[in-house]
Amino acid sequence: MTDFEDELTRVAEHEPRVLAWVTRHSDDNLRSLARSVPDGPLTGWTLGIKDIIDTSDLPTERGSAIYAGRQTSNDAPCVALARAAGALVVGKTATTEFAFVTPTVTTNPHNAERTPGGSSSGSAAAVAAGMVRSAFGSQTVGSVIRPAAFCGVVGFKPTHHLLALTGISNLAQSLDTLGWFTRSVDDATIMYQALTGATRPVTPTRPRIGMYRSHQWSAAELETKELMDGSARSLGAGEADIIEIDPLDHLALVAEAAEVIMPYESGRVFAWERRYHWDLISPIMQRLLIRGDAVTLADYQQAQMVIAEARRAHDLYMAEHQLDALLTPAAPGEAPLLETTGDPIFNRVWTALGVPALHIPVRRGPSDLPLGVQLTGRRWADGDLLATALHAETVLG
Repeated sequence: MTDFEDELTRVAEHEPRVLAWVTRHSDDNLRSLARSVPDGPLTGWTLGIKDIIDTSDLPTERGSAIYAGRQTSNDAPCVALARAAGALVVGKTATTEFAFVTPTVTTNPHNAERTPGGSSSGSAAAVAAGMVRSAFGSQTVGSVIRPAAFCGVVGFKPTHHLLALTGISNLAQSLDTLGWFTRSVDDATIMYQALTGATRPVTPTRPRIGMYRSHQWSAAELETKELMDGSARSLGAGEADIIEIDPLDHLALVAEAAEVIMPYESGRVFAWERRYHWDLISPIMQRLLIRGDAVTLADYQQAQMVIAEARRAHDLYMAEHQLDALLTPAAPGEAPLLETTGDPIFNRVWTALGVPALHIPVRRGPSDLPLGVQLTGRRWADGDLLATALHAETVLG
């Protein structure tokens, strides 16, 4: 109960500046609800829900005036599973419009002039400010890993299709993935167990980690390059085998293919909103939808084939080299100013591949803002990635 009351105090202290919540149960209502949560692995946990995920007790407005006041009578499966495991849903966290890139009012808890990232802006900020123990987000390009990096928390995106997306608003159906934010890898692992029924992953005694700077390395700022090199050295000294990996040929075209897939799918996902509420869609979102109109079915099919082949090749590469994870940048650098949600350039490839990805906060950058690294794993080996991340966190965290 002490932690719960401390969290309520932090909401009162930080929310007027951070603006992480769209709607939230009152403190008295939460105290009442807390007395009736079931026993389970998440008992005692408070949970924020990104406002594209349906909840039976709170509106789901998707960051858009089109859905103002929209209320469902049921929970999305992830919410229902979390409640059954004992979690207390505190409220709905701010999302960019339709989980794309239009900035929200949410600020970074470390500096109110900086972005918390997007699209899971409120979820990352609420966890970073200590208002909740965990929060759900989603990732179509970089919407879990990037906010986690900017806010200095753990962010985990599991293998694509591992968890049901029923009751979660789509942006691009072949890329969307549920994820969550916590303040430790251990908590991220407990959430994974609660939602999937997995057993506790066993931490490897000497994990094999590939140091992968990627085809996008030129976008990394100096502090990120130094962080990557320092993290690799620390992990190597901390009983991990670090393998230097040049940019992989089979990943060269993945980012370009994903940038074809996303607008094509989004342009069709939002067919109803386009027809009846075009004037309520932001200019940034409108441009995405219009861009999708220029993508032919043949272009889309070819892009999907590029991704499918890259997935097969990457699965084979990771298995042949017996790699537990790749160490990669999470973001170009520290959180930029509020007029943007930041660049997802270091997340797009891994999301398109469908592999699990996790952010670990490491240190502060030159502007005293969080910096961290991303670990990516093998498809359907989420537990192995979490086990490797548990090891890495003890060295880097």
